[in-house]
Amino acid sequence: MPDKTAFALVDAFTTEHPFSGNPAGVLLLDEFPDRRWMQGVANELAQAETAFLAPGEDGAFRLRWFTPAAEVALCGHATLASAHWLWESGVLQQEVLAFTTRSGRLTAVREHNRIVLDFPAAPATQVASSPELLAALAGPVPAWTGVTDHPEAGERNMLAVLASEDAVRDLSPDLQAVARLPVGGLIATARRQAGGVVSRYFAPAYGIPEDSVTGSAHCTIGPYWRADLGTTLSAEQASPRGGDLTVTTTDTGRILLAGQARTAATGFLH
Repeated sequence: MPDKTAFALVDAFTTEHPFSGNPAGVLLLDEFPDRRWMQGVANELAQAETAFLAPGEDGAFRLRWFTPAAEVALCGHATLASAHWLWESGVLQQEVLAFTTRSGRLTAVREHNRIVLDFPAAPATQVASSPELLAALAGPVPAWTGVTDHPEAGERNMLAVLASEDAVRDLSPDLQAVARLPVGGLIATARRQAGGVVSRYFAPAYGIPEDSVTGSAHCTIGPYWRADLGTTLSAEQASPRGGDLTVTTTDTGRILLAGQARTAATGFLH
């Protein structure tokens, strides 16, 4: 690796307030270095996700995501951050960006002041609420529980639909119990009184006690709420930082995630 490697910290799925959304590290490299180096960088930057980009074929970029603890198969906010940084830094000016990832080909397009990501849907299949889930929720009893499908257990999410917006906002889960669930993360969601939906996401097994805004979780939230609330949802993730996005569930098994991003900082790794 060179003596200095540039990086950016980008807030993704921001609200109108500063220091909102989910920060992601973004590094543009010539080639992917040793996996241990990338994991070390992600741990050093200490963001929920750090994205590593390298040129690929047909004008696409290869893209990988690391939490402080592990590599993951899909990340929405770090993809949004990557697209934002590629455009803002002047590396690319084309209107459509393509990424080659472990979850297939993803795209990003600019629409006015927002970026729209095209992601695979990850609907949840209903399961019974287990004693382990109830212990993790530490109080609320979900009205509906489901689990997403993925060959790797750590890439699955559990979806808990709660009775009210306040139940989601006031949720104080037992994070040790959440980490013991047979999934990578726990999504809690409910209808929002002002319209749309509200959610929170917890993934302590990946070094993320609570994620600020989780694009990939909305690939599950959108399909669940579609029958009741329609194809397009306004969505709020009620983390301490908070974040907003629009979620569109298509008829082709894809999810469109739209949100804003801001560059928060740039620097060098030595």
